[in-house]
Amino acid sequence: MRVRMKTYIFSWGGGVNSTAILAMIKLGMLPELNKDNTHIVFADTGAEMPYTYEHTKVCLNPMAHDGWKVKVLRPWVDMQYYYKKFDGMTLEEVCLNKGWIPSAQSKWCSVHFKRNPISAWRKELCGKEWLENSVLVIGYGYEEKHRARDIGQEHTMYPLIDQHIDRNKCIELIEVAKLPIARKSGCYFCPMQSKAQWVELYKKFPDLFKKAEDVEKKNGKYTFFKGKSLSEKIEYWKSRTTCEDDFFQEKHCLCEL
Repeated sequence: MRVRMKTYIFSWGGGVNSTAILAMIKLGMLPELNKDNTHIVFADTGAEMPYTYEHTKVCLNPMAHDGWKVKVLRPWVDMQYYYKKFDGMTLEEVCLNKGWIPSAQSKWCSVHFKRNPISAWRKELCGKEWLENSVLVIGYGYEEKHRARDIGQEHTMYPLIDQHIDRNKCIELIEVAKLPIARKSGCYFCPMQSKAQWVELYKKFPDLFKKAEDVEKKNGKYTFFKGKSLSEKIEYWKSRTTCEDDFFQEKHCLCEL
């Protein structure tokens, strides 16, 4: 009986952990992953931070040119893998057109624009026995092992957890592999981002901050912060500094990144 070779699906997010896994591949720390059996897939919500798009291009284009299989899933191109009622809309468009707002509790945005599309594409790629024939490679760090629900299962792989690699070690591996410095990835209006990230969005990406405000206004009921709109939260943070000039200092809050 012929044994089918496992297909590895490396879920790329464009942040520190994903880049560390790429570093592990380049440094020979994941010998089971190779050009023939591995697909690198990035689910683009259409609302990623600009530096995430740039980092993804810089990291994955050379991999594709070197013969690695790279797939970018986009709702307006790959509609068959997405929730049909979204009709090809990006996450941003769903929020602005339907009045939905990302939720840190339900995480519907991640489910519909990250997890489910990758799962649907994986099933199509690997056939009826997709769970037996493929391995999903996920970049949870060692300090996030509580999030890894499928530890010990053959259909899912957590390289950073398996090799006890935390955030600091990720950064070291990226440097050793001579890959570009990575940042925490995520959508520009992710409700789980830190104060520092909201402040940076307000300061450096005012057009995106304005869109995040529009998402709140379109919803009309919920905001990203309980009891305060984004603009009110920014004003509150400003009021907590000694003077307004301090708020715009590069050092303010960005240490939290």
